Amino acid sequence: MSKKGENIYKRSDGRWEGRYKCGFNENGKTKYKSVYSKSYKECKIKLNHAKNVYESGKSEVKVILTVKELLLLWLNSILINIKKSTADTYLAIINNHILPVMGGMSVNMIATEFLNKFVTEKITDGRLDNTGGLSAKTVQNIVGVLKSAFKYAEKVYGIKNPAAFVTMPKAEKKETEVLTDEEMAAIRKYCAEHPDYFEAVYELCISTGIRIGELCALQFEDIDFAEGTLTIRKTVQRIKKDDISQENKTEVIITPPKTKNSTRKIPLPDMLLERLRKFTAGKQIGDYIFSVDGKKPLDVRTIQKKFASVLKKCGIRKVKFHILRHTFATKWAKSNFDIKGLSEILGHSDVKITLSLYVHSCVETKRKQINELFAA
Repeated sequence: MSKKGENIYKRSDGRWEGRYKCGFNENGKTKYKSVYSKSYKECKIKLNHAKNVYESGKSEVKVILTVKELLLLWLNSILINIKKSTADTYLAIINNHILPVMGGMSVNMIATEFLNKFVTEKITDGRLDNTGGLSAKTVQNIVGVLKSAFKYAEKVYGIKNPAAFVTMPKAEKKETEVLTDEEMAAIRKYCAEHPDYFEAVYELCISTGIRIGELCALQFEDIDFAEGTLTIRKTVQRIKKDDISQENKTEVIITPPKTKNSTRKIPLPDMLLERLRKFTAGKQIGDYIFSVDGKKPLDVRTIQKKFASVLKKCGIRKVKFHILRHTFATKWAKSNFDIKGLSEILGHSDVKITLSLYVHSCVETKRKQINELFAA
């Protein structure tokens, strides 16, 4: 029987066998090699020696491959499993932050110390406009690309992974921004005085927490007036075109939602349902709810600009459209409603995400609960 974590076993023939990892096969599965001895102690010594020889030998593997070539090979290897927008994000990270520093270097020249220094420089002076350092979250994304690419190099080429122990910067958790009751009242007053499509946009997002891309992709058949529900099936995204020589360098595409949990059914409040019934009067199956002609969804940027314009006219601080989602979720959480239900409505892949983002008890709430707990 083996000792935990050692991978050393006593065989039926009386010998001791020690196994260690030695790379990956063409299918990406781990390969193993074994050493044998008559005693456990001797086997352990031989196993440690074999592993040390293998690890030192990996760094001697000579592959004529630059970091730029590696990154492009890695990106091509994962394209089938990621969205176009995600690929564009990775490519921007590669072109803007990684290639200028190490693109022409051989992968065999990259060491953990070099990468840690690279991370430090990005934190202190990594902005493209030379005005200071990047946020910890942005640097985390850069490090994530490097770790994935070098892990790919380890699997495919047997190169020792210098990114495995790179220090990941810790991002400070920001407090979730929400609209105040006064700000929501001001927006509703504006909508009443200036009736147009934005009222339906605002009420739908503040009442369901759907994402702006999901909003733009809504079609008439996504609302079930009999059941009183809204089904999220798609999302609208603006991405870069492959051929950037064209005048319009981006294009709008319609894709499945962010994750499989994002495909969901949301109950609608009665008042909103009635407003949507009036707003969609005359539309038919296949028509987009928010559209100029029903056949083409409104651009995400159009709604973002409209939202910014409304805020300015209402004298409200400048915030992103996503604040409507945060406001809905925070109000739900503060009402002590079912958090699992909120997670499903928001389309989160894990209720832990919902808890970390929106469930924050204030001091007064805690005081009230303590007083109730110890009330005579």
